[in-house]
Amino acid sequence: LNLVYGNIHISFTNQPIAHSMHIWNFLGLYLVGFIGVLLGGCPIRQLVLSGDGDGDAAITILGLIVGAAFCHNFGLAASGDGIPVNGQIAVVIGITFTFIVSFLQSRKNA
Repeated sequence: LNLVYGNIHISFTNQPIAHSMHIWNFLGLYLVGFIGVLLGGCPIRQLVLSGDGDGDAAITILGLIVGAAFCHNFGLAASGDGIPVNGQIAVVIGITFTFIVSFLQSRKNA
């Protein structure tokens, strides 16, 4: 009924909490996936492992919660207006940092 009455549009345009900065959506989820690979599983797997008593996974979940709170409190999270510049900078820094850590660890383990 919302679609019939015009309250919902079939696109990202004019949605209350959606934005159309697709490259930053892609890069943010790329960063989540890359970190998930380095952790040994996606965040959902870490949540399941923490429920099974895995201490490392529990610390990972606590880190995700603290990271989300940090992003929202310091204005790094996206809104319907788009991704703030500081959020874009944080994503680029995160990808760069993750590449550096993974490269150094791969050289160390080789």
